[in-house]
Amino acid sequence: MLDISTWIKSLLFLITVLFGLSGIGQSKLDSLSQEINSEINTSKKAKLLLERALLYDKSESNKAFKDIEEALEFYRNTGNKEGEVDSYIAYGNLHFWNRNPPKAAHFDSLATALAEKISYKKGRATAVGNLAREFITTGNFKIADSLLIIAINIEENLSPLDRDRLAELYNRTSILKSKRGDNLESLLAIEKAADFAEGSTDNILLSNVYINYANTLSRLTRFDEAVKMHFKVIRLNEKLNNENGLMRAYNNLGIAFKNAGEYEKALMYYNKSLAIGKRLNEYKSMGLTLVNMATVYSALEEFSGIDTLYIQGIKYFEEISDLGGIAFANHNYGNSLVVRKNYIKADTFLLKAYKLRKQIGAELAAASSQSILGKSAFEQNKLKEAETHLLAAETAFYGKNREDRNLKELYGLLKELYTKKGNFEKALYYQTNELDLERTLFTENEKVNTLKTETTYLLEKRDMEMALQNKKQQLVRDRMIFGGGSVVLILLLISLSLWQRRKQLKERHQSQIITLDQQHRLTLTRSLKNAEQEERKKIAHKLHDETGAMLSIALLNLKQFKNDLGVIQSKVEDKLTTTQKLLGEISENVRSISHTLMPVALEKYGLKPAIHDLVSAVNTSEKLKVEEIFEGLENTNDWSEEFCLTVYRIVQEVMNNIIKHAQASHVLLQIVELEDSVTIYIEDNGTGIKQDIEQEGTGLRMLKSNVAYLNGTLEINGNQNSGTFILAELPIEKKEITN
Repeated sequence: MLDISTWIKSLLFLITVLFGLSGIGQSKLDSLSQEINSEINTSKKAKLLLERALLYDKSESNKAFKDIEEALEFYRNTGNKEGEVDSYIAYGNLHFWNRNPPKAAHFDSLATALAEKISYKKGRATAVGNLAREFITTGNFKIADSLLIIAINIEENLSPLDRDRLAELYNRTSILKSKRGDNLESLLAIEKAADFAEGSTDNILLSNVYINYANTLSRLTRFDEAVKMHFKVIRLNEKLNNENGLMRAYNNLGIAFKNAGEYEKALMYYNKSLAIGKRLNEYKSMGLTLVNMATVYSALEEFSGIDTLYIQGIKYFEEISDLGGIAFANHNYGNSLVVRKNYIKADTFLLKAYKLRKQIGAELAAASSQSILGKSAFEQNKLKEAETHLLAAETAFYGKNREDRNLKELYGLLKELYTKKGNFEKALYYQTNELDLERTLFTENEKVNTLKTETTYLLEKRDMEMALQNKKQQLVRDRMIFGGGSVVLILLLISLSLWQRRKQLKERHQSQIITLDQQHRLTLTRSLKNAEQEERKKIAHKLHDETGAMLSIALLNLKQFKNDLGVIQSKVEDKLTTTQKLLGEISENVRSISHTLMPVALEKYGLKPAIHDLVSAVNTSEKLKVEEIFEGLENTNDWSEEFCLTVYRIVQEVMNNIIKHAQASHVLLQIVELEDSVTIYIEDNGTGIKQDIEQEGTGLRMLKSNVAYLNGTLEINGNQNSGTFILAELPIEKKEITN
């Protein structure tokens, strides 16, 4: 045990360290204050006052505003217009940090106009960039986009380049692009920001850029890379003892894990962020974290404690009068209550969120709250009230971001509303808008998936080239060592050994190249196979969504025809009959194509029910009787999705071949699960097959290719008019276990 003196020394050391850390944040502020007090040059003193104003804590905002006011008065009295611009910019920054974007935009507008008038390029670039920041916050993305382009253009033509400033502008551009739903453009912008920030001594800037980089990767579903970037931010802030940065990083890491479906890890990092927030009395961060935790519990359908989390989150935002945060928490709480059918309470919180967002000028956010109010009214069958809210929300999107999933949901609600009211013309209008927007969003998702596939391929190619280069370098080193040692040997032994060694090295090198090439081919084949399956899924869902929309429109036409029956009886009846026939054919085609591309039963119920469903479909035709025998296959949850799909495709392909070519009346299908493999035995009483390799058809080649892909064995035997049997044995491929 420690004695008393040792314990006291340890305690004193800890207290000293804590006071030392708290003093770090004050050192620059204190140093500036001393310099201001001793400065005689009033022009330099005014500049120092602006610098000090931006170092004060939020609790000392009055001191900050007093410093800026004093500096601005000096610049006005002396006619220093550039100093006046810098003062307006400082006012804008201070108001923005105090959560008042409209007031910040006012001063940045003054700075922009004056800087342009006196041709102060640096001041104009800064003011315009900050004005874009305010418009991003209030949801005016179109204006913000044009302002950022102007600011970047000015900055890139200044000499020397302010790399930190450009990094900040590209970081804002990335945030803007992500808010507009253009994640690829957001990635390009944040990569530029990271390039400009590289080597910067502004660690706060580095932390902000890395955090946004991680969030962008997360939105592109590149979760592994996002998590690595978040940990990079954490290491940076740990090195700086920046608990504020750590708190933000933990919260963002929680969001990344939540988006990836890793809810337990998400909650772990939210709790870490919350602990630091409590220690620092950072109410904003605590409010955000509690609301985020509530959304995780909602996703887990654990509703018992989320009301407490939302209410406490709102209280934290109210402590610092953060109107945007209060609105954010009220909106999410109201949305959660709508999901739980507690409409009266939900409307109270949603209405408060809507009013606050209108007050601070966040138009799109306010539209989102009003849209949820419309949804609540619609579910309560208050159709008139719902229509008022939804149409007002739609109006808010005019001239702003159109590629938004909130807008797509709004169109869907309006379609359901007018369908319920019997106004099929408007229902068709919103159905069409919803479909058009879905196509746009689907195209963006296709771009993201293409980028991911291309990135994977390039990484594999690079690793392959590096591996080959290392082997070549190793070969050169081996030759040099061998050549140096051979000097001491007899000439005959040298020649013999050299020849033997070269032969062995050549064979080994060739073997390594062949091995690496095989590994690359296997990896590439798997990538292509996975890409093919993903493409099948996308096409199946796209067929379902778009053709489903066609069916909806056709159904609406049918209802309209019914209304017309009393006017032109005979012709309308003909149209009705034709449309019903068309609907039947479309439905059957969609079902057939979707099932071929990606079997629904396999995705929903598993391998055994999917094969049983396939056999039932064949037996329904009554042209062919299939007898099925299953041994095992009761629990295939730990089998890989690719393995199950390939087994299903093998059975499907054999059945198709029998139906098309065998002229059989009976088929025996037997699938047996062994310890580490699955055997598939299929026998028919048909015409048999010709033993002629050259006449091998496409179906047989696909069958062999699928079996070979799973490293299985295949035996096919059948004589003409004596039936055919196929026996395949496939080693079971399990799902990869990720930590």
